[in-house]
Amino acid sequence: MRDQYDLKNGRPNPYASKLGKKDRTALVKWWASAAGNVRMLPEDVAREFPDTKSTVAALRMVMKLRSVGPRASRAGARKRQPKRQAG
Repeated sequence: MRDQYDLKNGRPNPYASKLGKKDRTALVKWWASAAGNVRMLPEDVAREFPDTKSTVAALRMVMKLRSVGPRASRAGARKRQPKRQAG
């Protein structure tokens, strides 16, 4: 949830009293577990990935790239070969 939301004038849920204490406790436990899965993105990242679909696609690509591991580039491979001497 964004910091700029002003919730000072909020009002209680009128339907919460109909749940009963047992159901309210279960609801609070569920909400606490669900809210723990929320990740906050910095604003620059959120601009690049405005929705869940694009964010998940990018993260899956990162996971694939990590599983491939580092590979030597052709330019890097050429630098490591010993130079031939003219002659």
